Amino acid sequence: MTKPAGTHIASVSDATARAKDAQESAELAARAWHLLGEVALTMRAAWLDVAAEFDLTPAQALALRRLEPNTPLPMNTLADAMLCDASNVTGIVDKLEARGLIERQAIEHDRRVKMLAVTKRGEELRRRLLHRGLRPSPAVAALAPDDHRQLIAILDRLLSTR
Repeated sequence: MTKPAGTHIASVSDATARAKDAQESAELAARAWHLLGEVALTMRAAWLDVAAEFDLTPAQALALRRLEPNTPLPMNTLADAMLCDASNVTGIVDKLEARGLIERQAIEHDRRVKMLAVTKRGEELRRRLLHRGLRPSPAVAALAPDDHRQLIAILDRLLSTR
């Protein structure tokens, strides 16, 4: 059985188009990833400034952000949420506890596990920290509502895959 004339040319053309689309997709993905990295660096710089306003290190501010009032959390869970080793959290917790912002609590059935709880003083500072720290940058605030909706939808999709 013979192929119709021009079939070979069409399949080569289709393969070339698919390869070109794949290359463009890879380049666009790399550009998007680069821009997300730039946004992350900008957000980190802003977070450093916010933490300093409250006389906190960025790690202390992150710990306070991750700890929910009225919901004590084991130290190792906080370490996981901060993407660091539990041994690194000890010094952070020591300083927050010294300022009266959090307290360690033992649990009855396992005294080895230390739960971390936000104090009333810590709740107030945390509330002000989050209010200040989660304020959008002027560039984000200036986006049109449709742009906000599109950005939120894309970021939600990205975060849902982690």
